[in-house]
Amino acid sequence: MRAFEDYEDFRKKIDMMLDKALTKEAEEEVMKSVEDNPEYERLLKNERNFREFVRGSVIRPKVTPEFIQSIKDKVRIHH
Repeated sequence: MRAFEDYEDFRKKIDMMLDKALTKEAEEEVMKSVEDNPEYERLLKNERNFREFVRGSVIRPKVTPEFIQSIKDKVRIHH
């Protein structure tokens, strides 16, 4: 069971690293683990490929400045 927990913990670190949410030292630690473990290297590669696929495939709808302002106005009214 410990191996699964280690894997899940490392997955979270990979997500944080790719989200730029780790310190430089923590990122270096993750990359050291990747160099030492082929399974972690595969995990990192797969996650990078998936994120690249999503960035290239998902088309975000354009919103008008008026729409953004209407949301801001509604938030101000309720707070």
